[in-house]
Amino acid sequence: MNRSVYRPPPRMATQLYKTYRVASPISTHFRKATCAEVSCPAYLDGWTYKKSDLERENLLYLVTHAGKRYKEMQLADDDETYLVFEPGQVCFQASSHRLSLERPEFYYAGRGDYRSFSNRRATKFQRPEDWVDSSANHLGMIIDAINQG
Repeated sequence: MNRSVYRPPPRMATQLYKTYRVASPISTHFRKATCAEVSCPAYLDGWTYKKSDLERENLLYLVTHAGKRYKEMQLADDDETYLVFEPGQVCFQASSHRLSLERPEFYYAGRGDYRSFSNRRATKFQRPEDWVDSSANHLGMIIDAINQG
C-alpha cells in the first residue's frame, strides 16, 4: 500500500496553511485478519512465481522452504519454470491482511500542511457535521479573500 502521493511544491510557509484531515488509524480501527477473512485472491485461487524472478531476487530458497504446497511447471512454448502454489493455503502477504473494526473516523483541523500537521495540536471534532461546517466556513473565507483581490 505504499503509493506515492503527488504534492505540488508549497508556495507559502507551513504555518499559513490549514489542514482538514480524516483519520482511521490502523492501530485503533483495524485488526489483523486471515486470508480467508479478507477473501485473499492468492488464498482462494493459488498463485504463481517465475523461478528466474525468485532467483534474481535471492528469494528462491525462502519461497521453496516456507512449508507451502507447490508444483514446478514448465509450459511447452516457454523456457521458464514456474512455481504454482495451491489454493487454500496462507499467502506470503498474510501478515498485512487487515479488517475494519467499523469504528467512526477521527476528524481533525489544524494549522500547517503535510510538512508539519500533527493530530496532537489540531482541533478534534466530535461530529463529522461540525468538521464539514468548519471546512465550508474556512473555504468561504478563502473565496471571499480571492474575490476582494
